[in-house]
Amino acid sequence: MRKQIISGMLLLLLLILPASLYLQVDRSFQQSVTNARESALHEEAAIARALMMEVRRSTESEEAAIGQSAQKIVQQFGAGHLRILVYLDGTPLDEGLPERYSGFLDATERSTCLSSGDEEMYVIHPLNDRIRLITVSDFSGFYDARRRQITYGALICVGGIILAAALSLLISRGITRRLSTLSRSADAVRSGEPFSLKPSGKQDEIGKLTDAFVAMNDAVEKREESLREEARQRQQLIDALAHEMRTPLTSVISAARLIQNDTADEALRNEMCDLIVKESRRLSDMDANLMKLTQMNGAGLNVESFSLKEAAVEALAVTPEAELAGDDSDVTADRSLIIQLMRNLVNNALKSGTETPVRVTLHPRGFTVADEGKGMTAEEVKQCREPFWKADPARTRASGGAGLGLAICEAIAGLHGTSLEIRSEPGKGTTVEFTLPLHPCEDTETADQVSCE
Repeated sequence: MRKQIISGMLLLLLLILPASLYLQVDRSFQQSVTNARESALHEEAAIARALMMEVRRSTESEEAAIGQSAQKIVQQFGAGHLRILVYLDGTPLDEGLPERYSGFLDATERSTCLSSGDEEMYVIHPLNDRIRLITVSDFSGFYDARRRQITYGALICVGGIILAAALSLLISRGITRRLSTLSRSADAVRSGEPFSLKPSGKQDEIGKLTDAFVAMNDAVEKREESLREEARQRQQLIDALAHEMRTPLTSVISAARLIQNDTADEALRNEMCDLIVKESRRLSDMDANLMKLTQMNGAGLNVESFSLKEAAVEALAVTPEAELAGDDSDVTADRSLIIQLMRNLVNNALKSGTETPVRVTLHPRGFTVADEGKGMTAEEVKQCREPFWKADPARTRASGGAGLGLAICEAIAGLHGTSLEIRSEPGKGTTVEFTLPLHPCEDTETADQVSCE
């Protein structure tokens, strides 16, 4: 790319600068020649008038009078830059024209001729049928000036080309260096290697491209990190699922083998059948909860405004032993998911070993579910939202749970833009609080953004 930039700038300079300088020099030369030609014509006209006046005043013979008049005019007007030639009947009275210009004597009216070879201006003026006045003006000074200007212009072109080449090299080096950095960074991203490209902070196109590339790479890294985290959680879920399924499957297989044993009595067979049914239901519940958890990852909300107390009464209809307290309020959320959330939290609380009723307390933007059971340590509180986690595996197996209840509850809270707040102490019970977030709405009178439920 650097070669293309330098070649393009030099080619553009070669096309524009020499032509511009030549046109400027030629225009100056033509203007100077035009002005000098006008001056030469005025000077020739004065000489012609003086010559004719001298001829008319002469009293001598005609040829001698014309010769004397011509000599007098030559002495009076002649100079180093001007030669005066007088022809009488085609014969020069003194100095004559070169042979190659003999055709000038055939002119029938006043005319001019600029000879670039001799660098002289000829003014041919037939004064009458016999007398021809020819003035020769030296224009070599104008030609010398043009040659000097052309020489200076050539030097300027050479200097301009050298300067343009140096500037092109510097500019192209700056551009290609930044582009090379971007290219190496792109290769590093493609191969998964680290790179240290930082935002340029410049407002030109390459600077904006660099900033966009850095932003894109940051977004890609965040996306990759999110995918890695999702893959890790998915693998943890699969490992936990395999572990959880092993126990009921082992129980089912063992019970089936005992039933197949001819030595088993009727009571043992009935007991094994009950075990198979219990463990099969446990597997079915686990599958149903997993389906709920999977569907919630890509689910949308069916948002509506409803009475929180009415939803709580419906949720607690299946657990009449739970107590309901607090004031009613209208909330905006997915009603069916809120009912499912409350039921799961109450069921978890009932399995905590509490001897007092589970208490559900309503507040303006949500509710709390509290029990006075075994409670959890701070480390257990951090882990309890993970799928298949159980504070007391033995007790949970006895009650038929699989450790998915809180994971589903946390997923429901996440869909509503919030998270469960869990407070617990060993031996003092657990309190789980769900609070809907504030949403901005517009005040119809002031048109200001305010927080509202």
